[in-house]
Amino acid sequence: MSMQALPKTDRRTTLKWLIAGIGVTPALAACGAPEPGAVASKLLGMPKPISGLPYGGDPDLMDPKVTWDLTMTPAQKRLASALTDLVMPAGDGLPAGSAFGISDFIDEWVSSPYEKTQDDRERLFALFEWLEGQAGEAGFAATPVAEQQALLDRIAWKDRVEEGLADQAAAFDTFRNLSVSAYFSSEEGAQWLGYLGNRPAAGEYAGPTEEALDHLQAALEPLGLTLPEGL
Repeated sequence: MSMQALPKTDRRTTLKWLIAGIGVTPALAACGAPEPGAVASKLLGMPKPISGLPYGGDPDLMDPKVTWDLTMTPAQKRLASALTDLVMPAGDGLPAGSAFGISDFIDEWVSSPYEKTQDDRERLFALFEWLEGQAGEAGFAATPVAEQQALLDRIAWKDRVEEGLADQAAAFDTFRNLSVSAYFSSEEGAQWLGYLGNRPAAGEYAGPTEEALDHLQAALEPLGLTLPEGL
């Protein structure tokens, strides 16, 4: 995938995804910006150091401010974009993950000055380096999809992770979770899920269905609990 083909997601959107993903709390937001060290990247270029400060304990989601710079290199962005297409391929009327610019969200995540996201930054950049090195001279993003999939098969399945690749497998699990979360946080993804959001109900609320009540009761029984009468 060429640099020109990479779609862009505006930072207002990626910041909302990030805040939703880390669940900013006063305790987390109170920590200062991490030391501006750089993550070594021999194959994909050197990312920019971390800059800026975290949001406060009560971020304004309606008017999010950009307080840090994005840091991933173009080569890292290309690899991340190709990887999102393997995690979320096109299907069921939805495009592949790269069409939503999920690599921009990954960049936002690893560039943000929070302890959680900085731990992920180290692990994800190490994963990118490993994938790039294993892909050969062409590089991961330019490798045929079948070969990309064969490479991921070594780390993608918890019951058959190749010996010595536990760290890469854990990092890919993080990347997969972030990609899927961002994908279904998009407007198109949410619509596909049938998520209605906070909308007023038309007419009088009819209450939960019998199927929903049966499901809830089945979940409560192992805890020694029962639904109140009248539901």
